[in-house]
Amino acid sequence: MVAHSLPPAAIAGAPTAASIRVLLVAPYTPRGGGMGRIMTYVFEHGMVPGIAFEMVESRGGGSVIWSFWHLAIASLRIIKARASKTPTIVHLNCGERGSVARKGFLLVLANILGVSAVLHLHAADIDGFYRDLPRAARSVIAVIFRCAPVCIVLGAHWRRWLVDEFGILPSRIIIIHNGVPPPKVVHVCKRGPVFSAAFIGNLLERKGLTDLLHALANITANAKAPLPWHLTVAGGGRDASYRRLAVELGIAEHVHFTGWLDRAAVTKVLCSADVLVLPSYHEALPLVLLEAASLGVPVVATPVGAIPEVFTNLQDALLVQPGDRAALAAALARLAHDPEFARLIGDNGRRLYQRAFTIDAFLTKLGRVYADLAYSPQ
Repeated sequence: MVAHSLPPAAIAGAPTAASIRVLLVAPYTPRGGGMGRIMTYVFEHGMVPGIAFEMVESRGGGSVIWSFWHLAIASLRIIKARASKTPTIVHLNCGERGSVARKGFLLVLANILGVSAVLHLHAADIDGFYRDLPRAARSVIAVIFRCAPVCIVLGAHWRRWLVDEFGILPSRIIIIHNGVPPPKVVHVCKRGPVFSAAFIGNLLERKGLTDLLHALANITANAKAPLPWHLTVAGGGRDASYRRLAVELGIAEHVHFTGWLDRAAVTKVLCSADVLVLPSYHEALPLVLLEAASLGVPVVATPVGAIPEVFTNLQDALLVQPGDRAALAAALARLAHDPEFARLIGDNGRRLYQRAFTIDAFLTKLGRVYADLAYSPQ
């Protein structure tokens, strides 16, 4: 792809009508997870001269039946964009399962109408999902990815997958790591009498919450010295099985389940935590890790997805292998017993965020993609 820039007036920040219109197509309810959240960040913080952002709901938060209604509305928005005099980019945010079908339909529609589109892949385990599909369904997905003018991926793993599986030209695949807005509060790394851990994410088995509960139970059972601790579990989903497990492990009094929280409440949880723990088996690039880093909260995670491309073990995070409960317990115990080391990890995480993962850096990279599509010959 040839690099393009926005018009000089836009670059200079001079008053100008929008040079590019961008439809941010994503699920914006809690069901949408990080996909909807990062597009909300783009919309709320995307004060980019020359670009006008619009949010387009692709699924809704209710029954899957209502997703057809939202899909129809999104289709009409794209059809209307075809008649606009302002160059329009359709930014399609794609996950797994039904998300692929919905965004694939909208991508084909945009191509038929001659409206430029970007397919932004956020799925944590789309290669595994794809591998388990019938051959006919795999053929449809192959067509979807091959007809995308530009694919944005979160890391090198998905770039290799698109090249190897579908033969997509590397020049049509762009790696853009996520970015998050700067925190409005300051996290103070000051250990209290109780070591406070936080788990923030949808309550799915792939997130590793079962391993975390076992690891904390092992710390309690095997610690040579008492280690008072508390775990806050914040996230949507069915928590009954995890509550039962906490009771079975004898740690229920130490674990608090909050359910789904809005962003302000999540920030409050992070600010009261000594560590954020996300021991997942599959991930893309979780926003909550970047949000914790922006606050200077130490992170314990697993080297899956794009996480090892962003974080360095023992420098700005502690990385343990998925399912290794002993290593997870050891990482938490080290942070609990060595506050200076925990502070160093948190401070390095904050510097990492400031250097590479601000929302401004993210928007700058997106802006280049939009400009390239808008001003390149179709």
